[in-house]
Amino acid sequence: MGTIRKRGDYQFQAQVRRAGYPPQSKTFDTRKDAERWVRAIEREMDTGTFIPRSEAERTTIASLAERYLEVRASKMKGKRQEEQRVSVISDKFGKYHLSAITPAMITDWMKVLGKTRSPQTVQHYAATLGRLYKAAAMDFGIPLPLGNPLTGVRMPEVRNERDRILDADETKRLFESLDKSRGQHLKPIVEIALETAMRRGEILGLTWNYIDLNEQLAFLPDTKNGDSRTVPLSKRAVVVLKGLTRNISGKVFVTSATAVTEGFQRAVLRAEINDFRFHDLRHCAISALAKKLSILELAKMAGHRSSRSVMRYYEQDNADLVRKVG
Repeated sequence: MGTIRKRGDYQFQAQVRRAGYPPQSKTFDTRKDAERWVRAIEREMDTGTFIPRSEAERTTIASLAERYLEVRASKMKGKRQEEQRVSVISDKFGKYHLSAITPAMITDWMKVLGKTRSPQTVQHYAATLGRLYKAAAMDFGIPLPLGNPLTGVRMPEVRNERDRILDADETKRLFESLDKSRGQHLKPIVEIALETAMRRGEILGLTWNYIDLNEQLAFLPDTKNGDSRTVPLSKRAVVVLKGLTRNISGKVFVTSATAVTEGFQRAVLRAEINDFRFHDLRHCAISALAKKLSILELAKMAGHRSSRSVMRYYEQDNADLVRKVG
């Protein structure tokens, strides 16, 4: 049964107590609002759709973010990036309670982010906010009567596929430039990238105990999509690896991702190559491998979970298809 008590001169406290449910209470500025709340709570209890609101109404995004960073983000691969995104979210929504954030608020925020950030980056921020709500419900047991507000938000369309590959002259100029690089590992890293289609992080994660030069195989225990995979090594890749000096750490390349990216960018500038990034080496490699491997073989080597991801590397004109079918 719901009751309403006056608190002071200007507030009204509404309470609902019913067997089988935790006591509910909330304070309002007017009696009419208090009565409306009591009717809504009792209606939900009558129909069996009641979800406690109190914890979501008193937990702020800022306090949730602190718990999330300690319990969840600290275990993530991209810990630093996640921490940065959580900081931006806290600056924007930190003072709001979980139940106060609406899809409209998130949509407006994403539009503002989109003025200075790419659609892909905006998606990353929205996904982090969604993970905060998911952690609230699944890790911290906070009921969300309105659900996850991200469910009602349309994500920006992302078209970030790049088809940039090097021609023969650009490749020649790039390697001439790499020969002038201060970083001793930069050139072999680029060669391995072009020979194997491995990502930068996968190459930097290589360890000698997972490489069999006789069998021409490199095992990657932990990749970007969370799966392990074995990568075949070409004869050229084996030659490159055999030419490296081994470090006591067991790592094949003792350098950082930042050093590789910055060194590569300097090499590209020296070579006077326009619009080419380190990750484009992977596209170059997969494009070359597509001429040798089947779709399923290429998907397995490149670490794609489905053949659909590598279909674009098998573009053929109609004349070529006619020739093949006879």
